Amino acid sequence: EPNGSSVCLPCEKDEYIEYPNDFSKCLGCQRCREDQVELSPCRATSNTQCACKSGTFCSPDHPCEMCQKCRPWCPQGEVELAPCTPHSDRQCGPPTGTVSGFSYNLIGIIVVAVFVPLFVLICLWKCRGCCCPGELQGTPAPSGGSAWVWAGWEEGPALGEEASQHHFHLPGAGRDLSRKYQRGRTEMEDNFQNERILVPVQGEDPVILLRRSFEFFARDVPYKDWKRYGRALDLLENDIVLAELNDKYSLEPFFQMLNTWHNRQGMNASVNTLLETLRRINLGGIAKDISSKLVQQGYYQYEVS
Repeated sequence: EPNGSSVCLPCEKDEYIEYPNDFSKCLGCQRCREDQVELSPCRATSNTQCACKSGTFCSPDHPCEMCQKCRPWCPQGEVELAPCTPHSDRQCGPPTGTVSGFSYNLIGIIVVAVFVPLFVLICLWKCRGCCCPGELQGTPAPSGGSAWVWAGWEEGPALGEEASQHHFHLPGAGRDLSRKYQRGRTEMEDNFQNERILVPVQGEDPVILLRRSFEFFARDVPYKDWKRYGRALDLLENDIVLAELNDKYSLEPFFQMLNTWHNRQGMNASVNTLLETLRRINLGGIAKDISSKLVQQGYYQYEVS
């Protein structure tokens, strides 16, 4: 109010006043720094509006002495939740609807804390009453003889002899161990029997016997496994397709497929290769049946080691 006048004069260039006041002069306009861009120029009623350049920011909660660079990208496993702006950095975090790393760690700790003790308790419960392996204990029997308690995985040298003369007693866990042991021995013997080598009977032509065996393979191998079996024998797709051109509702395609295999292998063709291929494609039970039938038919016999 110069000279006592009550009329306010407009601000000069590079000066501004945003609202009526008792100041004796206007305020100087702000100049944008080199790391800023001008959004709007200074006016008589508003200051210059500046902002950080693209890729940089200044937090509005603190005086902006210098613009800081935003994150160039989010770390692996995180996504961008909010872009970089002149007033905030790029915000990153786990994808929406997923569990954070801290939650994964917490879940892992809970699983370990719950299931490990439970697993230990189950093992202790199953092993209750177990004895030392290989231990053979003798206790008097009510009849005055000897009752043998077998609690191991190996038979004693006189176990068979004693069992034939005295009562054989397997109480509690010992009986279970004995059954598992006997079952394991039976399975091992079956596998050994299943994988024994076949040799042609003496006095017969091996080539003729091999071709005769094709009938057993054709009857026992399921129709749905024919193609899989042919591929396992290293037959080409064309060989399998040509075999299918025969009567599909008979065994002829399978015979044709085995004949093609036989012609390709020549002197290397063997019934043991056919059996081993069945085992390799998880048809070991069928291989065992065919092997037994070939022996019973008198075509082959088991090789004596």
